[in-house]
Amino acid sequence: MTRFPLSFLAFAVCAFTAAPGFAADGTLVVAGETKPTGGTVISLVNADTACEVELRDDAGQTRHESADFEVCFQEPSLIGRRVALTWTEANVMAESCQGDPDCEDSERIVLIATARIIDGAATTTVPSTFCATDEAVVFACRPGGKQVSVCASRDATQPGAWVQYRFGKPDPAAPLELQLPAERLPAPQAATADTLPFAGGGASWMRFRRGDHAYVVYAGIGRWGPQGETEERAGIVVERAGRRIASLPCAGGRADGELGPDWFERVGLRANGEEFELPP
Repeated sequence: MTRFPLSFLAFAVCAFTAAPGFAADGTLVVAGETKPTGGTVISLVNADTACEVELRDDAGQTRHESADFEVCFQEPSLIGRRVALTWTEANVMAESCQGDPDCEDSERIVLIATARIIDGAATTTVPSTFCATDEAVVFACRPGGKQVSVCASRDATQPGAWVQYRFGKPDPAAPLELQLPAERLPAPQAATADTLPFAGGGASWMRFRRGDHAYVVYAGIGRWGPQGETEERAGIVVERAGRRIASLPCAGGRADGELGPDWFERVGLRANGEEFELPP
């Protein structure tokens, strides 16, 4: 889904004029709709009209709810955490607008106003990376409701050190949606990579290919703020036939891992004539 600034989305949260009705079964009634008061967050996706939340409620049922955009970018991440929920009514951009920031049509919905992490661990433990404990984490972050990891041999100096791109839902029970290459190939056969210089910093990228599609992970730091402040950027770009078709920023603009020139040198990764331009 495309991420738009809140000012473009004409998002107006309205306060309750009357207290919602609470039930003894962990639900409450808001504007005639029955909503859970808590549950475990499975995924978060920043959509055109609101933050879309996949939630497992206290009855064990999976629900799909809308939330204030701030819920998607809450720190620490809510994914895999048990939360207490509050609800409100809001006017949001109508689905008929299809994400057009100039569209003035709106519709009124019930959405999650706040999601507070409840003390104690999540009922479902969600790892922060797809890499195993005996693998090196080269790159890891969560773009929206997904998780991406670039995993590699623990010892990058060994001959045949491999690297692999993994993408999917941050759910230990869910299978990976994409793994490139399918086998553990030596790094120079699996990907290309390079670095980019910037004022006040620099960036690194790595590209994995499958047919006419390519998946590029990147991370960098530069003077990209409105007043030239130093900011971080990280994410995943999807390309088809050499053209960018999707850009998924990491939550908070940050990624973990060893992505960078030192690691590229140790495993023998090169650009091989390829180029990459960071998304704005």
